[in-house]
Amino acid sequence: MIKSRKAKGRASVTFTLDPRVGAQTAAVCGEWNDWSASADVMRRDAEGGFSLNVDLEAGRAYRFRYLLDDQRWENDWAADAYLPNTFGGDDSVVDLTALAKPAPPAAQKASAKDAAPGEKKRATKEPVTKAAPTRTARKASAPAAKPARKTPK
Repeated sequence: MIKSRKAKGRASVTFTLDPRVGAQTAAVCGEWNDWSASADVMRRDAEGGFSLNVDLEAGRAYRFRYLLDDQRWENDWAADAYLPNTFGGDDSVVDLTALAKPAPPAAQKASAKDAAPGEKKRATKEPVTKAAPTRTARKASAPAAKPARKTPK
């Protein structure tokens, strides 16, 4: 399953099924299409698998399953999560909550060679998400504490 952000709070999700499912037809049925077997029919690819792009509203998670040959239900084994359903099985979940958040602005870094002659280099802050792994790496590479000295008897 591939997810990407689109404009106006939408997300594009590409659902795929491996040819090994051994089906002649496949559909994606889920909360967004009221579990319809005819709303999101998947296209067969050259290798015998299936795929379909679906535009969904970002900011929430959706339950779904694949309906194969109009009779057999299959989960997406690359789903973001699984939730029990009322039929004694599990539904696959595609989580689009992270795609609802605005993309962070690109950090612009000015180097000394980019600055005009006589102009000072402008400092920029790195996002916290980039700074955190660096701190962790420094902690991991810090020398171990020296063992305590033995006292003479």
